[in-house]
Amino acid sequence: MLQALKLSLAQGLRRAGFSLGAGLCFLVGAAFLTVAGWIFLVETTSTQTAALIVGAIWFALGFILLGLSRVRPASHHAATHHIAKPAHGPAKADPFGLAQAFLFGMQAGQNTGRRS
Repeated sequence: MLQALKLSLAQGLRRAGFSLGAGLCFLVGAAFLTVAGWIFLVETTSTQTAALIVGAIWFALGFILLGLSRVRPASHHAATHHIAKPAHGPAKADPFGLAQAFLFGMQAGQNTGRRS
């Protein structure tokens, strides 16, 4: 019991350490990419335009991340308990059903091509 707890704690600390290191690398990379973008934009446009572009990109990224933070993933526990399980095992392969599914797929593909 105690050994399992130590192992779990060690794995958690290891995962946290690698996550922290990855986050730091992402932060440094984002800083260098921002500086490189800034230099390019200042050379091709005015300083004010460069500031607007870089600020808008970071602002948009912040809104995207904020939106993603609001999405709640489906709980594994809740998802597995609401699935109806067949009483007699997996269904047998039906040649008619397989052909029908194939034809439905062909029709859907043709309809998709026509819209483009």
